[in-house]
Amino acid sequence: MAEEEEIAKEIPEFVKKYVPGVKRGLAWAKYAREKKEGTAIKSEAYDDSKSEGYKAALEAPLGADSDQILKAATKELWAEAERLTEEVKEISETINNQNTKEERDEVLGLAKEAARKAGLQAAMAAGWEKGWEEGLIQREAKLD
Repeated sequence: MAEEEEIAKEIPEFVKKYVPGVKRGLAWAKYAREKKEGTAIKSEAYDDSKSEGYKAALEAPLGADSDQILKAATKELWAEAERLTEEVKEISETINNQNTKEERDEVLGLAKEAARKAGLQAAMAAGWEKGWEEGLIQREAKLD
């Protein structure tokens, strides 16, 4: 954000006022940076969770019903992702009810943050499931 602010300071006010593309360009640059950072965080969470699921599958008792273990392990992860998604929906529904642009921007920021949390939680649940599947495949290959 500091980089965009520095660039924005160098652009004369009359240019910002009469050339709307300048502000949009800065906004897109900020969005792209935030998107890249969010993707990296979710990717890391996915990989960490995948590793946990993989280890759990390798350590699961032989003959255990893997579907039940998977459901039990991921039930809370997915429930939390769903709860956070509902929170995003509730916040988003109130954005246009705000009286001023500042209030809308504030609520929009809350919705973005809630969406980031929901995405992160879903990445963790998906990673655990994928790791579990790969762990079961590895375990079965060792038995053959």
